[in-house]
Amino acid sequence: MLNQPIVLSGQPRSGYALTNNIIHKIKLCARRLNDDSQRQKAQAITRDPSLHLVDVYHSALQSSGYDLNHVIINGEFHSLFGGPKWFDEDGHYYVRKYIGVVGKGDLLINHRIPSLIAHYYDTLHSHEYPQVMLSLAPDARHVASIRNPLDMMNSANHSINALSSEYIQRNPSLGQETTIREQIALSKFSDLRLCDGLIQHQKRYWLEFLPVQDQFYQVIWEDLIQFPLETIQKLCEALHISLNQTQIRAIWHSMDHKNTLLYHLHNFRENKGIVGDWQNNLVNEHIDLFKAAGFDEILVALGYPQLTYFRESEYNDRQKAITANLRTGATPSISDDTLATFAFNKSNIDTSQYDFYKGQWQGNTCIERATFTDSALFEQLISQSEGRIALAYEKCKQTDTWQTDFPQEFIVNLKSAIQSGKPVALWGISYDFERLIDQLPLDILNAPNVTLFDQLEAGLMIGSKPVESSNKLPQFDGQIFAVPTQPGAKASMLRLAKHQHFDHRLTLN
Repeated sequence: MLNQPIVLSGQPRSGYALTNNIIHKIKLCARRLNDDSQRQKAQAITRDPSLHLVDVYHSALQSSGYDLNHVIINGEFHSLFGGPKWFDEDGHYYVRKYIGVVGKGDLLINHRIPSLIAHYYDTLHSHEYPQVMLSLAPDARHVASIRNPLDMMNSANHSINALSSEYIQRNPSLGQETTIREQIALSKFSDLRLCDGLIQHQKRYWLEFLPVQDQFYQVIWEDLIQFPLETIQKLCEALHISLNQTQIRAIWHSMDHKNTLLYHLHNFRENKGIVGDWQNNLVNEHIDLFKAAGFDEILVALGYPQLTYFRESEYNDRQKAITANLRTGATPSISDDTLATFAFNKSNIDTSQYDFYKGQWQGNTCIERATFTDSALFEQLISQSEGRIALAYEKCKQTDTWQTDFPQEFIVNLKSAIQSGKPVALWGISYDFERLIDQLPLDILNAPNVTLFDQLEAGLMIGSKPVESSNKLPQFDGQIFAVPTQPGAKASMLRLAKHQHFDHRLTLN
């Protein structure tokens, strides 16, 4: 039985990714991940390594004379569909990638990709054009993530994007994450042009959302943080999915103040996620920008108090430093020039006040913006990407003939291992896990010798069994079966198994 589609709209830093992840976990616990035939087709497409884009980028960079040792591309952007995604006014589907070159700069490249791929996820989601999402799927259950706009700007200024995260991971000498994050935030708060860009981007979205807000079930970020169990319970009811309190507690426990991405290791701000933290960082000059943009009305319409000014005599030391910087025109620099470039906000800012390179659409690819100009490189990136995107469109027409079952040998070996009564681990509990158990005649969840493991889903309850952290696999005394079929996930799991010396007990499907 097919279930009602779920559509999620929301801006970056609004709890958008958090809400999307909660919906995924709700559906996983309810065994409803693969409830859509289009989703199964999309997952078949994305398992094809010939559609990955990272090798195209590397080829274009290398042929243009760049040293790949200086190229920074986070793992979140390797696949065809990895990166921020959205639908436009005409219903076309897009994905954005970040590419950095140490000593040169960075660029954002956008691709128009087959809309079928949007069905890979549990929700059709977009951080642009909420009214478009209503028209694209009028019969769906529409959900929106909402957060106080002032806290959204506060979060954006403290954020470390995926490109910066990859650079920091490769350069541990840059220092501790908290120190880096505070240095980035101080620089951003002291730059009114940047802050106004963040505000104008928000404004554009809110002005489209507010006239139709009553057509969305709204997940309020502040409610999630302060009343997580009640908020998740209400979301379950809105989605017509029944979970017990043990499962709901496990969902929140599995993600409460934790990073939920595989390669972007700085997506979560340690010891934060605090309601009203904007009051510790914004100053009156920022309030002026919000007022000038008409946010008194926007805040009230969203259910938040109108803007009020701070008493400057009550500023904390950080606010005093920001105010001094703003009034003297001194924007503190970020100590590492490459990090300073990479850390500039990527997908939640109006950059019309900046003199970036801005490219034009050529086919299904566009260099959205770049901090440097290299026409030969840009031409190579576009031309080589176009070939890969064209292949994706062609393969989407062929998905009905694709084999999506697990290899029979894998199924036979797994059944034999479970029936032996010896300890068996199933590693990687998500979409492919549901496909796997549909092919087994026995209830593997209830087999006492089966243990479930997953890095991102640890703490969940699948049926009556908890999901253990992948970190416990080296101590697991038994045979380990890796469930995922995504090439990137399988390669990452094999690397971890070799590094932790349990690859001799690992079976990849």
